[in-house]
Amino acid sequence: MTDTSALDNSVERTSAVQAYWREFCTATGLDPATPYQAWYFGDTPRLAHELLELVLHGPKRATAGLSEFNDQMPDVKPAAGGYSVVTEHDGTPRAVIRTTVLERRPFGEVDAAFAWDEGEGDRTLADWKDGHRQFFTRELATIGRRFDEAMPVDLERFELLYPYEAALNPVACGPRLLPCLLPSALAASAALQSYYYARDHAFGVFFESGRMADIAGFLARYDARRDGVWVAVDGGQVLGTIVIDGGALDDPAVAQLRWFIMADALRGKGMGRRMMQAAVDFCRGRYARIRLGTFSALHAARHLYESFGFTLVYEQPSTEWGPEVLEQHWERTE
Repeated sequence: MTDTSALDNSVERTSAVQAYWREFCTATGLDPATPYQAWYFGDTPRLAHELLELVLHGPKRATAGLSEFNDQMPDVKPAAGGYSVVTEHDGTPRAVIRTTVLERRPFGEVDAAFAWDEGEGDRTLADWKDGHRQFFTRELATIGRRFDEAMPVDLERFELLYPYEAALNPVACGPRLLPCLLPSALAASAALQSYYYARDHAFGVFFESGRMADIAGFLARYDARRDGVWVAVDGGQVLGTIVIDGGALDDPAVAQLRWFIMADALRGKGMGRRMMQAAVDFCRGRYARIRLGTFSALHAARHLYESFGFTLVYEQPSTEWGPEVLEQHWERTE
């Protein structure tokens, strides 16, 4: 086995790192006992700082590392769905990220889309390959090895979750879907829903008060091991949400899909499908069925539900939301 100790970019769980993690958990309702990694980018203080600044104030939402080294360093090996406290080279905590997509490819097969998401240089594939060829060559030289473009690399996409103000303001990387219950996100969702349903379906304060009460109940019992929340953000605003509520029903094998809403600015851009896919993926292996309630006038939503395998179970007239509507109940079997 190759000695990779000189390449280890993990950092000690100092009191500062632990306190930073607790701050994030307190803000988002996450159990502080949730596993996380702590590490820095690159191999020098300057590179660690530059790349971290690109995450906090720029478009960097991906990173790459040689697979061989990652396999030998479990403290920093990326894991899909895993959390990381990202620090300066000296261990000063600056951000919390969560890995969303992880894949392994030979260096020569990395594509332009990944280079763009990594957000470094001019974001072209040629620039990405040039910069990473230099970096990997430098890493391998420390253990007397030569770089080969057939070497597999781990391609990690992530989302910035903390600090909150930076997470809400992705720079030059488009609207983002954050897999986390961010502070005030569901309050913003309630406002989006109240506005949309009042404007397009004549719902009023009766609906709004009920929605806010439902959200308050969910927040009071929120458990990240059971419940999933995804927040669409851009330009400092919450523009959409989707929630899997694992505690709303009596049956622990059944989850409820709730508060699926998007601002007009995101409609027709594929974000709704991304949100639904994230919710369905979360339920896979956790729940046998997913249920949702809606009403018949939401035709576009119906098509989306059907495309994800939901079927209409029953419908009935209802005044639960104010005006009388034809209430529908849909279900998906995992």
